[in-house]
Amino acid sequence: MGSLFTTPEYLTIAYEKLLHNDLNELATLRKACERDGFFYIDLRDANKQLHPVENEVPLVFKAVNEFFKMDEKEKNNYDIDTIAPWKLHGHTPAGRNSGLAGAGEKHGVEAYTLPRDGMSRVVEGQDTVVLPPILQKESSLFTEFMSQLHIVALNILRGLDQSRDGMGSREGFFASKHRPSEPSTSCLLLVRYGTLDNEIPKTGLAPHTDVGSLTVLFADKRGLQARHPDTGEWQYLEPREGCAVINIGDSLRFMSQKNFQSALHRVIPTPGTTIHDRFSCAYFLRPELDAEFDAEGQHWKSIDWHLRKYKSYRSGQTGKTE
Repeated sequence: MGSLFTTPEYLTIAYEKLLHNDLNELATLRKACERDGFFYIDLRDANKQLHPVENEVPLVFKAVNEFFKMDEKEKNNYDIDTIAPWKLHGHTPAGRNSGLAGAGEKHGVEAYTLPRDGMSRVVEGQDTVVLPPILQKESSLFTEFMSQLHIVALNILRGLDQSRDGMGSREGFFASKHRPSEPSTSCLLLVRYGTLDNEIPKTGLAPHTDVGSLTVLFADKRGLQARHPDTGEWQYLEPREGCAVINIGDSLRFMSQKNFQSALHRVIPTPGTTIHDRFSCAYFLRPELDAEFDAEGQHWKSIDWHLRKYKSYRSGQTGKTE
């Protein structure tokens, strides 16, 4: 299994250089995707000023925590399994999904999911998403936050299109599967870990890979680990000021003909340390519903892969796909 405390030099990509198609930065981006499947994106500008989205992170955490503090019976009115299709909107109660202890043990994480479609992307003929009143008053914050993270993720994809040496893909191939005007299952996941402690069985988040293309993650405290594709060691990715953590999901791995890594990752307690109220937010950029790719010897549409993967999350079979 390897050491739990290995801290490798995960690569850091300067977002501003990426926007200017800096050749060295594009090469580093490709290396990170091919070698690790995880990297940091430094969102600060040349003067080390924070990107606007980073100033919104604590506001988002504060807003969703007001919902998490509500009575459980009231929160059940917004259960993700009942209020919307495809697991894209609603509350996931603590204990719903598989935890670190394996089969039969559930984790102590609760979450609220917000869909891009119906919030940041207006869908013709469809009403905008109606949130719980305590979240509805912050809907403009959530909408702008998602819009900014969607732009960041798309610019990373465009950078990968620019750095396509050895891939054989057409110019703009990845971006063409993620057109902003088209429907997708892209969403924002807001998560609260009540307690991370080795002495508590229902804690942390089980090893898994992400279903989509790119994940843009912010967390306020440590706990995230990724399993290195080559060494098999679990390695911490500490929160860094000015940076988001980016990881490759299954869909982009398949679109890259498996040249990119979709690494297993988890959230675990630090031995000897108890962490209370750890918050994270993950924006999942996913392909258009009808985008197609080959996976596991089959031809899939993005929406079908999404539905298949979510069944595995519930069953605890969240390991890496081949």
